[in-house]
Amino acid sequence: MAAALRFFVAGVWLIHGLYNKLLGGAPRHLAIVQSVPGLAGVVGVRVLVAVGVFEVAIALWIVSRRAPRLCAATQTIVLLAMNVVELTYARALLLWPAGLIPVNLLFLAAAWYAASPTLVRNVRARLRGHPFAIAAHFDAAIALTYALPAEILRPLVPPGLELETMGNEGFIAVALVHTRDLRPAGFPRALGQDFFLAGYRVFTRLGHVRGLRILRSDTNRTRMAVGGNLLTHYNYHRCRVRLEHVGHRLHVLVATPDGAGDLDVWVGSGDPRISASGPDGVLPPTSPFRSVREARRFAGPLPFTFDYEAETRSIVAIEAARSNWKPVPVEVEVRRIGFFDQPAFAGCVPRLAAAFRVTDIEYRWNTGVRHAL
Repeated sequence: MAAALRFFVAGVWLIHGLYNKLLGGAPRHLAIVQSVPGLAGVVGVRVLVAVGVFEVAIALWIVSRRAPRLCAATQTIVLLAMNVVELTYARALLLWPAGLIPVNLLFLAAAWYAASPTLVRNVRARLRGHPFAIAAHFDAAIALTYALPAEILRPLVPPGLELETMGNEGFIAVALVHTRDLRPAGFPRALGQDFFLAGYRVFTRLGHVRGLRILRSDTNRTRMAVGGNLLTHYNYHRCRVRLEHVGHRLHVLVATPDGAGDLDVWVGSGDPRISASGPDGVLPPTSPFRSVREARRFAGPLPFTFDYEAETRSIVAIEAARSNWKPVPVEVEVRRIGFFDQPAFAGCVPRLAAAFRVTDIEYRWNTGVRHAL
């Protein structure tokens, strides 16, 4: 992979330097240079030749594999500087001004990976460790808790974490959340992202600390899926969502390309007269919990979310803070949860253990903290 990228990157520099500039294969390049103040006429021709020779030299440097990180750093400085000049003085001559910087950032990512795959993997790992705090508002969240045999769930728990159990069973939470204004903490709400999230989490422990390990996340916003996979280990997928209010019930339909996130659930409005701390309420007949109070311990989300970072053999712990967290039991009709149709759950029938609804929640995730194993 790295070798193929190295020759690709070198080839791009060679084509631009030799063919487009030195051999005059793209007259537009000369026009771009001559549009810069002071580089008109013959001066511009000489500068174009110098730039062409430099780009050919870059291509040879890449192929030589000498000082690869210095080479990648040189490419970064030179290419971005050239882009700034082009956008400043020759925007009208560019084929795609708006895409110039994004496309070249992708090219530079390839250049860096070709130069040092290990460095890129380490940087990516650091990025995915929740490098900054995030704030959001939950308009409404439905939390479904399922009980499954512990031996089925243990293979889903990475090194360093322990499955939280009650008797011979562990638990998976299915969260359906309408989120508003998700943004880096401290940023204005106007810069936030609104989206729907369907998340699947397993209840675990890091020592004596309870938390959730994310198994899968589905969202109806492409930006959220891309950003989530760049900055977290939450395994984001793009999905289509349809929310329908029928009388006092909410119908949630989720469709995913792989089918593993398909979901069809009817949710009742809940009974607000039930105290968030009281023992009364209705649990599903399949629930192993003895009371609503006990079930609320598994209503998710918990104060901590855990990621496993294979590159550093660490557990990344993300602490959360929430306000107005008052789960109300609701009646649900679950017609399908495609997540449990996967081979990992073959041979067992997940039991609905609890269903809660919460509304109007201010939520914040702190930066991740690594715990080396």
